[in-house]
Amino acid sequence: MLALAGCGGGSLSHRDLVKRAGGVCDAYLSQAAAPVPHPRSYAEIVAFVNRTLPLYQAALRKLEALRPSHADETDFQSWLAADREAAAALRALGLAGERHDYPGTTAAVVRLQQAALASRTAAESLGVTACSAG
Repeated sequence: MLALAGCGGGSLSHRDLVKRAGGVCDAYLSQAAAPVPHPRSYAEIVAFVNRTLPLYQAALRKLEALRPSHADETDFQSWLAADREAAAALRALGLAGERHDYPGTTAAVVRLQQAALASRTAAESLGVTACSAG
């Protein structure tokens, strides 16, 4: 059962990694809000982060539980690093929104956009199209 969940001692073939990671992304995207909204207030920023961050972190934990093959390890770890940076940027965005900090929100949005681009690029390099869309 643990090996089925990607948590066992063996690594996943490239095909299985792509399939399971794609499933994680599909589940996240089906639960998350639509693409990043254009908030009109700090309260909307905070609400977006409060709704999205827990879902993103849960998806990230599921991805971290996957065990890629040695051949996929470097690309997979690059992808996870970009996703961790996106989560940190999203957290920073929420904190800046709570402080009504315009420069902080602007910086966090830029940081989030850069991390999201890095994440999409890394997912695409692995062939995980569900995670590279949008």
